[in-house]
Amino acid sequence: MSTFRAWFAAIRPKTLVAAVAPVALGGAVVVAYAGAPGLWADQLFVLTQLSCLGFALCVQVACNFANDLGDSLRGADTAARVGPRRAVSAGDITPAAMRRGIWIACVLALVLGAPVASLSPWLLLAGFLAIACALAYTLGPFPLAYRGLGDVFVVGCFGVQATVLTSWAVCTPTSGDCACHTPSMPWLPALLAGLGLGLLADNILVANNARDFETDLVVSKRTTVVRFGRGFARNLHGFNSIFGLACLGHVFGWAPMILLPLALWQHLAFRQASQPADFLPFLGRAAVLMLLATALCVTATCLGWVPADSLWMR
Repeated sequence: MSTFRAWFAAIRPKTLVAAVAPVALGGAVVVAYAGAPGLWADQLFVLTQLSCLGFALCVQVACNFANDLGDSLRGADTAARVGPRRAVSAGDITPAAMRRGIWIACVLALVLGAPVASLSPWLLLAGFLAIACALAYTLGPFPLAYRGLGDVFVVGCFGVQATVLTSWAVCTPTSGDCACHTPSMPWLPALLAGLGLGLLADNILVANNARDFETDLVVSKRTTVVRFGRGFARNLHGFNSIFGLACLGHVFGWAPMILLPLALWQHLAFRQASQPADFLPFLGRAAVLMLLATALCVTATCLGWVPADSLWMR
């Protein structure tokens, strides 16, 4: 495999929806709850969104690189594993080169996120925490993925944290802003929207861990699937699908709920999967459901479909 193709594969492009979706959703929450439909056209709003997006994408890439390196060092990516080729374990990228790639992705995240970090020391601290969590997923003395905390990490970081921090960044006044021109932070809607999106994102991990059950068991990678079995994974997949859409529906109205039949179809098919290869399609399907839900929430916001009378969080 060529060097370019190896690095491109290690980025795991299909997973980048997990970085794009919460940024878009965080902006939509502010537009829907601040009563400022024209905010989409505001230059500062757009620049803040782009800064958050650049930061989120780079952190996602750093997390993917760290996962590739960490699983290789701990022997989780063996020839028995079913799934996409992993760069370090396959010898396409050396561990030293992957470490440099992780550093480059982290530095780029800080550079692209600098405009947002400059708004508040708390946002700067939150940015460093996000990077630390991304690296701690499979690296360090207490890798979260090997301690059964991967699902908590995904829901918390790629759902709640990313969505809330984006909303918070949009609602943080700049040095030249008048407080009356700055939208008020909609904490509860942002938290609930982030939770819903995080649950949908977690189904990507659930499918991944259900696929890797046997190989993870051998190397003592104690994911929730290894701890509780594939039956638990099937139930968790259903809970994430239904409750995730319900959270988004409560914040954005009926629009995301039209995906419920698709979510149920995906879940019923997931319950029929039994062999590692059977779970492969569900990573992409979970990402598609997450992307469609985000697109519908943003669309509902832009078109003014968010029902004010049903949202007790205003």
